Amino acid sequence: MVSEIENAPDFSRKRQRLAALVAEFGYDVSKVILSLQKKTFNYLGQSFTSEGQSFPDGRIEIYYDPQMSDARLGCCLAHELQHVRYFVVRDAYRAEPSDGPLHRRFAKYVPELLAAQRGVSIYSNEHWDAWKSDAPPRLFSLELEEGESEPINETIAEVAKALYNWGPDVRINALWKEMHDAINEEHAALRSA
Repeated sequence: MVSEIENAPDFSRKRQRLAALVAEFGYDVSKVILSLQKKTFNYLGQSFTSEGQSFPDGRIEIYYDPQMSDARLGCCLAHELQHVRYFVVRDAYRAEPSDGPLHRRFAKYVPELLAAQRGVSIYSNEHWDAWKSDAPPRLFSLELEEGESEPINETIAEVAKALYNWGPDVRINALWKEMHDAINEEHAALRSA
């Protein structure tokens, strides 16, 4: 049964705009939905309302908010799509031998270097602050399981959001941008293989 909100002009317009954005990003429109679900989560002792969620199988849900502008919708999609790309490269990295091509390409991004950089936004820095392991997070590790936070994954997603919002000339940490670009290159190579 279709709800009253789903029939509302604003919901319809946002769903169409989201589909257009997904197509602009070159992603499968059938894997992204505008959901009426409202998702909240507790983090660092506070309750937050989520704007979207990505899943390791490539699905993405963007949570409908009548106040969400088209720009915010695009930023949210850029952030969630980056998580999907990260998951694909992470899975390939974890599946290959330790001397494989992905391991060689990403070898310079050692935990201490990444931890010294911290995040690129308030949100990503909150993930660095929330890290609970004694050792810093490792690129392509299962961060949530190891430290109850995802500082690397969230920082990369925030780079994507900043690039979408401000364009390629945005002032952002060069190391994180370089890693973001490398992940996207490897994701594209894995998709075309």
